[in-house]
Amino acid sequence: MKTYYCVTSTVYDDGRMTAAITSEIEAAIKPEDHCTSTSRRDIYTDWFVTYEDAEAFVKETREA
Repeated sequence: MKTYYCVTSTVYDDGRMTAAITSEIEAAIKPEDHCTSTSRRDIYTDWFVTYEDAEAFVKETREA
């Protein structure tokens, strides 16, 4: 079993973006990334093998 970290990021239609590490799970297989679109935003869930990779993704998203 490995620990995987989920980053949820949101891209709003006006260009704003948010991101945060929202959960972690222990699993044998990495969960699939997912995207949901609504009328005002797109919500992405991305899974990472290390906490450091998840943190880097959050930082990169917030700086975009």
